[in-house]
Amino acid sequence: MANALKNFWTPDETIDRLYSKMFDANGVGYLQQLVDTIDIDENANFWTEHFVVEGNEYDIDISDTKKNPAWTVRERDIRVVPMADPMAPLSETRQLEREGYSEHTGSIYGYGKGLFDTSMSKLEMQAKLAQMSPEDRSLVTAMQRGLADLIKTHNLRLSNMAAMTLSYGGAYNTTTAQDIVPAGQSSTLTSQGFSGVTVQQSPYIPLANFKTAGTKVWSDATCDIPSQMQKIEYEFKVANNLDEGTPFEWDIPYDIITNVLLNNSYFVAEVNRYLRLEAPDKVIIYDSSAGTSSIDTTGITWSQLVAYSRSSISKIAPIRVVREQQTVQGITTYYTVRGWKPNTVVLRPLGAAGVVVHAIPEWAKLLRSGEVNQNVQWSMAKWNNFLYIINKVVPNGMLKSYHTDAIGRYATVLNESKYHVCVDIATADS
Repeated sequence: MANALKNFWTPDETIDRLYSKMFDANGVGYLQQLVDTIDIDENANFWTEHFVVEGNEYDIDISDTKKNPAWTVRERDIRVVPMADPMAPLSETRQLEREGYSEHTGSIYGYGKGLFDTSMSKLEMQAKLAQMSPEDRSLVTAMQRGLADLIKTHNLRLSNMAAMTLSYGGAYNTTTAQDIVPAGQSSTLTSQGFSGVTVQQSPYIPLANFKTAGTKVWSDATCDIPSQMQKIEYEFKVANNLDEGTPFEWDIPYDIITNVLLNNSYFVAEVNRYLRLEAPDKVIIYDSSAGTSSIDTTGITWSQLVAYSRSSISKIAPIRVVREQQTVQGITTYYTVRGWKPNTVVLRPLGAAGVVVHAIPEWAKLLRSGEVNQNVQWSMAKWNNFLYIINKVVPNGMLKSYHTDAIGRYATVLNESKYHVCVDIATADS
């Protein structure tokens, strides 16, 4: 009996069985099973650290497929609760403000990548399988890699989108110049890539939530960064009538941590205070020339900094290290970008920052409409409840062509935007 990965059918049987299951509507369960077993082992899942996929799927307006569906996110407006007023006998009470909701809306744009095979490539695959020993015929594994790469393209797009949404206050577009890797290179490159389609979402956090660094820019060697961060946190919570113990977090890019925070003498002192008082794995440093010993260190690591921020003696909210980068396919070359806004850190409520809203793509709707030509075979599956994997066999002149497309309509949306703060660390308070 055949094995799914190391099969013992003839090459012709292997290709015919696999293609008939993968590219036919009757084999949709097989395609879904294949998608469900895909393991994405690449570091492309930054978005999953900050956003969760919304359960509901938005529909599209089939009468106007050129129009993007719109998302709507509602947030509860927390009212100010003052102390009770003194009352004269039989007087009326002063009413509390009503607790309401605010709405934010935007467009859900479509994204996609695909793979393409022809009848000739199918015959070439048969010929290659015929030359292999049965132990080497791992065709299903190869198809899984292809699907995994298609899914990875969307993970990269979502991660770029998530980085921009977080650091630009809800804004996301494909036309803003982004930092390219290696770091430190000025660039006009964007995340638009090969497509001529542009995406545009404006920021929607309150204007007052865009903050500057404090008294001094953070790159200043004399800047007391921990105290300035503490001040930003405290003043924001007071201004928004939040309890001082309301859990928040700082989202800080790895480059800012290594190039700025770890070199700041005030943070070095704070981390050393943590090492002396609370660190479970203290290391005593002995100076033989002076005959003295100490726990203090002149150089700290990012893991020590994060541990300090999560300790009971920390001046600041816990730090989450931001590390993300994505490859873009340009018109003539590939390049790597980072979606995070330069010189920006984010203060926000602890936990998920928002949701991934998603809508059904037009292709999925049309394929299910019954209007597909009879000489077109297709099969469809979903990944993570929002990404559609569509296999199609379509005429290619006198022969056939085989298409595998991963398409989706989605957007990363902040659902606590009133309490989302973007801090420009390169601009001091005026």
